[in-house]
Amino acid sequence: LGGGGGNAAYNHIPQALLHSMRESFEVLDGHNHGAIDAGAVGEMLTQLGLEPSAATLATFFPGQGPPTLNLARYLDTLAGPLAELSAPEELRAAFEAFDLDDSGQIDVGALREALAHSAGGGGGGARLRQAEIDGILGEFSSRRAFGAKGLHAAKNKGDVFRYRDFMANVSG
Repeated sequence: LGGGGGNAAYNHIPQALLHSMRESFEVLDGHNHGAIDAGAVGEMLTQLGLEPSAATLATFFPGQGPPTLNLARYLDTLAGPLAELSAPEELRAAFEAFDLDDSGQIDVGALREALAHSAGGGGGGARLRQAEIDGILGEFSSRRAFGAKGLHAAKNKGDVFRYRDFMANVSG
């Protein structure tokens, strides 16, 4: 994890995100025992607006494993799904395809439409729900600012998704 070579499972995770993951473990391990249990994970899921069902908790605590997670197992559990995410270069190129005026902003309506008709994560082919799309767009949506090509470059003056800000936040 730290220092030298590190674990290959974490190589794809930006340092800022890895740091946040470690901090989240420390918050869940309120008694500083070096381990968290299903109750702490369930509480975290609830705070994230997710259902702490037995099936969801089983992804963290498989039946044959111990009823607690240490930091390494916690990071392994979180790192697995992150490995499926697009590389930053791929994601940036996809956003740039929608950025008609090179402003770092994408029309929210066009992006919502594209996300609504794309398969969700995990390879299951399920479409994203509106709440998931809202979560993705979140704090990075706003009114259009002047683009790189000037005041009159953008025909649509509505809401935009600031993908460069989003990328900077996600990439660390």
